[in-house]
Amino acid sequence: MMISNLLQSTYNITDTFWVGRLGSYAIAAVTVSFPIVFIMISIAMGIGVGGSILIAHAAGKAFKTKKEKDKKQINLIISQTFVLLFLAAITVSVIGFLFTPKIVSLLSSEQAVFESAVIYMRTIFIGFSFMVIYYVFEAALRALGNTKTPMKFVFISVLINVILDPILIFGLGPFPKMGVFGAALATVISRAIISLIALYHLIKGTYGIRFKLNFLKPKIKIIKDILKLGIPTTFEMGSMSLGFFMITYLVGVLGTATLAAFGIVTRLFSFFMIPSLAISVSISTIVAQNFGAGNIKRAFLSLKESAKLGFKIIFIISVLTFIFARQIISAFTVDAEVIYLGTMFLRIISPFIILGLGRHILIGFFRGIKRTDISMVASIIHNFILRMGGAYLLAFVFNLKAIGIWWSYPLTMFLSLIITYIIYLKIKKHIIKKKVDVEGIILKSEAESEIVT
Repeated sequence: MMISNLLQSTYNITDTFWVGRLGSYAIAAVTVSFPIVFIMISIAMGIGVGGSILIAHAAGKAFKTKKEKDKKQINLIISQTFVLLFLAAITVSVIGFLFTPKIVSLLSSEQAVFESAVIYMRTIFIGFSFMVIYYVFEAALRALGNTKTPMKFVFISVLINVILDPILIFGLGPFPKMGVFGAALATVISRAIISLIALYHLIKGTYGIRFKLNFLKPKIKIIKDILKLGIPTTFEMGSMSLGFFMITYLVGVLGTATLAAFGIVTRLFSFFMIPSLAISVSISTIVAQNFGAGNIKRAFLSLKESAKLGFKIIFIISVLTFIFARQIISAFTVDAEVIYLGTMFLRIISPFIILGLGRHILIGFFRGIKRTDISMVASIIHNFILRMGGAYLLAFVFNLKAIGIWWSYPLTMFLSLIITYIIYLKIKKHIIKKKVDVEGIILKSEAESEIVT
């Protein structure tokens, strides 16, 4: 799973690497686009997580009961997740395409940045509906414990993107030079291809999961349950997007060079955080399956083991990024001011990446026990109250400007981890004290009572 997520992040790194050759305005344009694009991804991931949690619980129940009805429930939930996600994608794409210019105008007034960002975002919006099929496929397989297949699919997609990026951006061979538009088009094409391949396998039932026409008919109870779990996750992810949107606005006030440096480092930061995010997703699945099967002690044990594994990986990443910060930033731009600001930012946050690991492990636990509402609240506190408040206070109230925004990141990670851990201790105490399984602390899933025929 970790390798798969690393590959997923390669999309952003590849785009940033190649558009950096076009100039700081191009990096700034992609940076401006990222929070909006991430809102789209948040909706897809929210619905995907809601479906994934239900699938994992259904799988745990099916493994325990061995009943055919419980096995069919898995495919029903998968199909309903697809229907809901596809409808949401179409809606978001239309709205996003129409309002892109107004949104971009809030983040940058520089004409070159504005025009490139609008083109980039609208291209992604057009292709979004063709990309979401894979999210369902991936969520279903991971919920069932199959992480190798998604990794293979992502590898194919990344390989296509890596090949197409320079060809479409710079106009190699028979293709015209497309610039930033080429980067967006390469991403859409590469993701659409694996979505079509995933759809083929879902129809054929290659991996033991499949779409069935009678399962595609909307089931209100299941859709309601997916939304009950998915909406908090969407708000959680959305708060990250909006928080990033607002910080991007603050950074934009400080100039194009600062915005470009911010864009490079935040993309890298997302890349470096992938081990933590991958462990978080794994924890959600493991905890959900074990709670579904009634193995509560094993669910808590998984948190300790994942923390041990994650610490070793994150420690190595932190040391290397601190030592080679300048060389890493220089790979994306030749602008001296951007390199200086980016190196400073990367060296400030690299020692504190470990704090993000602890927070993501606990967030994964909350999702696994169907308490996505808790992870949503924790994320809102993290992104709005702490990060936004800290960035504004340090950068503008104390007049530290760029360095103030840079230091707001480790400050936010530290305070957020403390708050999340306190919440976790209270939940754990309640579970141990009552000695009940997950159904004793949350509402029973309505989807589990849906009769499959």
